[in-house]
Amino acid sequence: MKKFTIVSSLLFVLLFCGMVGYVASSEDFTPPKEEEEAVVPEEDREAPVWNKTVDELVSFLEEKGLIHADSKVTLSAEGLCTLALKYDGAEIYWWDLENLAPESDEYQAYESLRTKGEIDLYGAGTIIMPKKNGPFALLLTYYEGDVQALEKAFGEFGQEN
Repeated sequence: MKKFTIVSSLLFVLLFCGMVGYVASSEDFTPPKEEEEAVVPEEDREAPVWNKTVDELVSFLEEKGLIHADSKVTLSAEGLCTLALKYDGAEIYWWDLENLAPESDEYQAYESLRTKGEIDLYGAGTIIMPKKNGPFALLLTYYEGDVQALEKAFGEFGQEN
């Protein structure tokens, strides 16, 4: 019985190795591609948006009737950005990049948004993907108005030359 167990075990191992070798060498098999890094376009630091303030952004969006300044809620920004505000459900983030240390959590959140298009909230695995425009970002998950109009207006803010 011992010889039978050893011989059958060897046959199963050889059969398994043969099947793996066959699959690896067949024409249909293509090795998985390495994750390619996305090419991130360089930011135009000369664009007017870099000289704008959060108040100017809020005024711009309010003039277009997309948010109401009286609905302002200040959100916790520590570890995420320099300033976070919420108007009618739309969350506006701003980074003071000139005064943030590159090793700070806030700067790392900005870099993640700039390079990957997402932010892992406080490293907890909750991913948000706000729209970015210069040092600003806009999250529309809970916005109560016309999402497309607000997104378009946000993208236009500070881009005039």
